[in-house]
Amino acid sequence: MNEKRREIIVREIEYWKRSRLLPEHYCDYLLALYTEGEGTYSSLSSAHSGRGKWTKIFFILLICLLLPAGILVIYFTELSFVLQMLLLSLFVVICLIGLWKWQKEAFVHLPLISGSFLLFLASVRVSDYYFPNTTAALAVIVFLNCLLWIVVGVRFRFLYLTISGALGILLLAGSFFF
Repeated sequence: MNEKRREIIVREIEYWKRSRLLPEHYCDYLLALYTEGEGTYSSLSSAHSGRGKWTKIFFILLICLLLPAGILVIYFTELSFVLQMLLLSLFVVICLIGLWKWQKEAFVHLPLISGSFLLFLASVRVSDYYFPNTTAALAVIVFLNCLLWIVVGVRFRFLYLTISGALGILLLAGSFFF
């Protein structure tokens, strides 16, 4: 086989391995086949995949810590309202980046749940700041959040989000009768 053609094929297989278009053991087999067992190219791709793995673990830990950090910002600090909302908005944006990055993976649920709770927390705080001691405004905010959860749950077929939104609306409706 022509050496230039072999190099192009090996680079393409490395790209498949980095992008996870094929399972890693298939790519390793194809690399061993086309490099005739030398494996000179596989060491490069394994260095890149190790760095990506640690980045993913760091991002997962960051998203898992955003909800406790959001609660800490709202309830246990003396920050101004604007700074609290700025931090919560930043946390929600980080969750949206996680949603965009992992939209086809199993990790999509972590940023979705954290982002939903952080958005709920921020909107309740906004309602409490602009409409203090007004239950009607708080009820509208809770209803809109639950409606958003239902819409996202139905649209992306996340049963837990749909059930959470429906239960939230039922509990909100039940709170008016008791």
